Amino acid sequence: MNLTKYLVVASISIFMFACGSGSEQSGADVAETTSPEPTEPEVIATKAVCIWDEVSVRATADAKGKWLTSISKGEVLEYLGEDAPDAQDAKKTYSKIKLTDGTEGWSRKDFIIPDGEVAVFLESNTIYRRPDLLTVTEDEFSQMDIVAITNTQSEWVEVTGKRKEGTWISTGWVKGNKLSKDAVDVAVAKFGRLALTEEDPVKQVEKLKEILDNSDLRTSKFMPFIQASFNSLSASKPDEVAIDSVATDSIQ
Repeated sequence: MNLTKYLVVASISIFMFACGSGSEQSGADVAETTSPEPTEPEVIATKAVCIWDEVSVRATADAKGKWLTSISKGEVLEYLGEDAPDAQDAKKTYSKIKLTDGTEGWSRKDFIIPDGEVAVFLESNTIYRRPDLLTVTEDEFSQMDIVAITNTQSEWVEVTGKRKEGTWISTGWVKGNKLSKDAVDVAVAKFGRLALTEEDPVKQVEKLKEILDNSDLRTSKFMPFIQASFNSLSASKPDEVAIDSVATDSIQ
């Protein structure tokens, strides 16, 4: 009788152990085969600078994508950390960006400089290949050239942008004491350069007058130059240009 009870108890124990092991194994299998819920990648936006004028912003990374707006040279924006090749031309790459008004879209990567700081040349500056006077080149940036600062080393800064005398984007090292990071100086440089490149002297004076009359721009370091240009053009073409005394007297 004792032997029979022992066998019964042993059988029950073995059965319960087997069931428990099966449950654990089943749970393990479920854990191994269940995939975690997908999560959206975190977008890390970085400050960026546009170094070309009237750069298109499109809804897709495609030259034929829907046009949303355009970006000005020197405009500050956000680079959203995503690049994509042009659907029509693999040689072109687009960067995903966000403008200050919240607009998101795609623009040509060549013209967007992530981690850059906008600046403008107050006067001409020789370009060096490295931050060393021995690496001088024959090229220079001109007054009012707008660039992005990408690196700093002591009194030297590395810049990227289009030179007045260049046809494409240039990169090099310059002495930083001839640059201004003031947003007002950047704005006056852009509008002033556009005014002075007008072929019609009447239009030149009109655009210079617009700069002089804009109270938001009066603190710019370029204002004496703009004023002098206005006076010179007005005096040289008295029969073609109507001199506005309010404009010439507005900046002292």
